Amino acid sequence: MVIYAYLTFPDLLLDAQGISHHDECIAIHHQGQIMQCSEKSVLAGVMPGMTLSMALTLCPKLLTQTYQPDAERRLLHRLALWAYQYSHQVAIWKKGLCIEVSKSKFLFGDLSALTQTLKQASVSHHFRIHLAFGYSPEMAALFVKEGLRPKEHAFEKTVSRLSIDVADIPAEQIKRLKNMGFRTIGDYFSAPSRARQARIHQNTFLYFNAVAGRHQTPLTWFTPPPVFHQSLEFLRGLESVDMLRFPIHRLTQDASHWLKQRLCTTSHMRWEITLEDQQIEHLHIVLNSPVNAASALADPTWIRLEQLQPRSPMTGICLHIQQVHQSSSPKQDLFVKAHDTDRDQLIDRLTARLGSECIKTPCRQQDPRPEYANQLNTRATVYPLPHLPPRPIWLLHPPEALGASPENAGHRLLQGPERIESGWWDFEPTCRRYWIGLFQQRRISWIYQDQHSKSWWLAGWFS
Repeated sequence: MVIYAYLTFPDLLLDAQGISHHDECIAIHHQGQIMQCSEKSVLAGVMPGMTLSMALTLCPKLLTQTYQPDAERRLLHRLALWAYQYSHQVAIWKKGLCIEVSKSKFLFGDLSALTQTLKQASVSHHFRIHLAFGYSPEMAALFVKEGLRPKEHAFEKTVSRLSIDVADIPAEQIKRLKNMGFRTIGDYFSAPSRARQARIHQNTFLYFNAVAGRHQTPLTWFTPPPVFHQSLEFLRGLESVDMLRFPIHRLTQDASHWLKQRLCTTSHMRWEITLEDQQIEHLHIVLNSPVNAASALADPTWIRLEQLQPRSPMTGICLHIQQVHQSSSPKQDLFVKAHDTDRDQLIDRLTARLGSECIKTPCRQQDPRPEYANQLNTRATVYPLPHLPPRPIWLLHPPEALGASPENAGHRLLQGPERIESGWWDFEPTCRRYWIGLFQQRRISWIYQDQHSKSWWLAGWFS
């Protein structure tokens, strides 16, 4: 049978504010009533359902925030994106997540192993979860409500023992069922089906069938968005850029999940930092090569942000990723060590620290003269290269004079000549004949004879 996992988030409204609430007395209220409060405020006597005035009387230092449905919705979508890595069928359902996990067992093990995986992942992402499994979303939600997590073989027996009072139906319907003599859900199903269907509301009948796994509720499955756009808002304005380290880590982790789920990479990120005076600081990050690892996204961003000096406290941060590339499997190289630093990420960090104008790339120029053929440019310009004879890596600048004869200087000619005649357009004409030589029976040299002066010169050394 199909198995569903239902996840609820005890700190959903607090986490939606994008603030750290573990060491603060914070409460979320709506229409003068407390909806959710932090653990520290509970210790001070504040409880959900309490009026706002009573909460402030019990805890004068209580920080209060108005309930924000849009922030709650954005967080649920972010959590659905996180859960998408464990199953491709994730639905946002009743302010929680419903995940179809029947096939996930083949990847993550049985339900106990999957539970540990989800709990460990939630801890690493700094949010709490309550979860349970069932043959339907309603069955799993009922187990979460009662704090139960039965084994798969005990789903039906556990449901039958539950009191009729825990059913998620209107109170008048529960009263009607109890007047009919039903005390447990098992009592309800012991009665004939036609009699039950004729005497109770149709929605109640379908609900109990769903709780028993006999009716499948249609769900709207979540799909990752085509572009990445997530933001975090701060309860208090952040005075220091160093305080952005955790929000950046959180957003880049989510961006990495989004990219990997779509089998994509990116080389462009756009950050927006909202200031207290309503101004927005824009930060564009262009990477040397497309990546999808969280560290590769976070490191250049953090290095650039360290140089930022905001004019006023920061109240929010947002990450946009629109340009993506299809990722390819990494190339396996026998001679690359497993712990070598990735060159592209190193260049990204150096570019973020020093600026793009300080990073130069060796590139080939359309000039046959060896001293001008290779240059360092901020942007590499690649030209198709003709077939050339061997060239040394080490060129001498300026060339070393050898006099009228290379043999007298210790060089014996081995291979050549290669004639190079060029430079007429910039008034530095060159007419030379290049040879490969052997110096004192030990080193391979590259020498040439100037055809105008007939003098010999040492141009470079082969490694």
